[in-house]
Amino acid sequence: MTGKIVILLLPVVFAMISPRHVMADCTREQKAAILYDCASYIARNARSVVAPKSSSLCCRDVRAVPNKDMNCIRRLLTSTEVMKFVEIRVLNLAFLC
Repeated sequence: MTGKIVILLLPVVFAMISPRHVMADCTREQKAAILYDCASYIARNARSVVAPKSSSLCCRDVRAVPNKDMNCIRRLLTSTEVMKFVEIRVLNLAFLC
């Protein structure tokens, strides 16, 4: 009887102690597309900041990132890109798109 209980509980215990499933990461190509197509919104030197429309190329690029994980895109930014783009606006793309 205890053997059956152990066999039934084994998947539950394994799920609890195993590392979390890793989601697919974003790519440098996705980052490049977002920096290019969303530049009018995320550029530090933008004259007027207008949120991208949901039908724009910018939002299409954002939706192509797994789970719209803009934090992943932010982590890929180089120090030069951090100087050119506003990081909080990059993160906001997930909500705007």
